[in-house]
Parts: sequence; structure tokens; C-alpha cells
Amino acid sequence: MKGRMEDGGPDLHATLDHLPDPFVAVDGEWRFTYVNPAAASILGGGDLVGKLVWDRFPGASGSEFNKKLLSAMETREPFDMLLKPREFGLDTDAWFNLRAYPVPGGLAAIAWDATAAKESEEERDELLRAKTEIARVLQRALLPPSLPSIPGAEVGAKYVAAGEGVEVGGDFYDVFAMEDDGWALVIGDVAGKGPEAASLTSLARHTIRAAAMRVKRPKRVLSTLNDEILRQTGGERLFTAVYGELEPHLGGEGAMELRVACAGHPSPLILRKGGEVERLPETGTILGVLEDPEFSYCEVTVKRGEAVVFYTDGVIEARSEDGSFFGEERLSEVASGCGGLSARDVAARIEAAALDFQNGVARDDIAVLVLRVEA
Repeated sequence: MKGRMEDGGPDLHATLDHLPDPFVAVDGEWRFTYVNPAAASILGGGDLVGKLVWDRFPGASGSEFNKKLLSAMETREPFDMLLKPREFGLDTDAWFNLRAYPVPGGLAAIAWDATAAKESEEERDELLRAKTEIARVLQRALLPPSLPSIPGAEVGAKYVAAGEGVEVGGDFYDVFAMEDDGWALVIGDVAGKGPEAASLTSLARHTIRAAAMRVKRPKRVLSTLNDEILRQTGGERLFTAVYGELEPHLGGEGAMELRVACAGHPSPLILRKGGEVERLPETGTILGVLEDPEFSYCEVTVKRGEAVVFYTDGVIEARSEDGSFFGEERLSEVASGCGGLSARDVAARIEAAALDFQNGVARDDIAVLVLRVEA
């Protein structure tokens, strides 16, 4: 088992023999020239000195480890690698960090047991996967499982969670039927992430649905929501929202009448037939601040083939690498090119544009909700 390195004296040999970490050396023909006892216990015992590496361990042939060793021998450049010897047929479940480096006439390698670190990493990965899945399930619970069918109109939506998706975001949207053939559309954004934001998002969604059945006026619905947020949070959570009520236009011809109230949220866009883009009034107090807030309000007729785009600030505040914002003007340009597209395709195109602007990684949650009156 023991061999002498060409340039090593007895003292060096004894030192290597007593290393607790595996250490080996091979010559240019891939024959073992030295194997210390720690390495021998891992490599299966026996006298390996003088044996060809690939004859003794055929399971390593063609592996990534094999390729790195061949490259190191040729280039004379060292390398580091995490290894599990069992993959090469050895009887151990341990993991090792290995460093191989050139020595005169061949290569030497030393390894350190990395089992504990690897197991800890796997536990962290498993925990992250579990947290991610929990966040996904909870996020889905805060959004409608499907969008309803509205006679004479269609709706489409897109949602992208920011970052790694391990925390529930505060963006949400909803579409639901009201009494008297009306429909409600809402989009909102709770400040922050995590369980508290999720709790407030759930509260907001259910409060809006309940209020819409009782008061049936956009500003009054938002006022009810504001009262409930203040009651539940004591003014410690901010919330922006746009709430709209939709019903057939009294003038007929397939048009729809939309009444919209805004509470500190980015203003919806109207996509007209000719490609023009109108922005609804953007004023109003953020929810969760004042006991008697002021909300913007407007009524708009949406004709056949026209659409309304609701969105959260994750769209217009998307940032490129140089720090510039996606912005309202760029959003209007994207929207103006969506004439004739379905509601789902309009939402998808806006989502894609905002993601592309930030290299595919959302830094804030993105929610887009589109209503389109059938042509």
C-alpha cells in the first residue's frame, strides 16, 4: 500500500501516512505512485501502488471526474470537484471535496470529507422546495381558480411572482358576478410580502366580494374595504386597488359601461379600436391610511372590440440593467400594438414585455387583468 514519491523524503512520507485525509499520487501513465492509509480505506484496500487507475476503478472511466483528470494532466492546471465515490463502485456513502494538482511526473490529489456539508445543503434545498410549494399553493388560493364567462365580453389575466417565489406576494385580481347582470373587476397590491401580506390580500378579496353585493357602488366598496383594513391592521399596512363595475351599455350595440374607482393604484388603460390608448384618471388615497379617504371615480363606455387593461406597479416599475423604468409610456406603446388580440393575448403580451425589459426576472410581482368587449 505504501509507496515513495520521487521527491519526498522519509519525513514527508511519514507525514502523508498520518494525514487523516485521503491523499494519492499517480505518474504520467496513470499508475499509483503513492496512496496513504486514509485513501486506502476509501479506495478498497490492497496494494494499489503500481496499479493503473482505470484498471482498478473502471467505474470512473468516461465520467466527468475522468475528463477533469485527463485535462489536468494535459494542461497542468489544478481543479476542485465534489465527488461521491459510490458512483464509481466504491463502498461508501460519503461525499468528498477533492483537489487535484500537477506534481513532477504526474498528479496528486487530496480529499476532505464533505458529507455533513452535503447533507446540510440537501436539507436546505428540500426546505426551500417545501417553502416554494407552500407559497405557490397559498398564492393560487389568493387568486381566482378560473375567470368567469361574461356575456358579450372576455377576460384574461397573467400573474408572475417576484424572485424565487418562496414568499407570497401581495398582488391580486378578481372577477365575479354581481346581482342585476353586473360584473365586478378588481386588482390590488398589498405592501410587502409573506404571511401578513397574504392575510391582508385574502381579507381584501373577501371584503370586496361581500361589499359589492351590499353597496354596489365602486367608491363605497373601496370605502368599506378601507374601514376593514384599518380595523384589522391599525394603519400599519398600505394597500392600493382599482375596483370596477361592468354592465351592458344602455345604448345597446354590444357596448359595455364601466364604472371605476381608484385608491392610489396605477390607472387602467382603455384600448380603443383605432389603436389609441386612454388612461383613466389616477388619483385617490391609498387604502389603510385615513379614516375618510378620497377615491377617484369615472364612468367610461367600452365599445365592441375595445379593451380595458388593469395592472399592478410591477409592470411600470420593472427595471432594466441600467436602472431605467419600464414606465407608463412604454406600457401604452405595447398596449397600442394589441389591437384585435384576445384579452388573454393582451395580458400575455404585456407580461412578456415587462419581463423581457428586466431580463426575464421579475423584481416585483406582476399582475395584469384585461377585459375586452367582443367585436
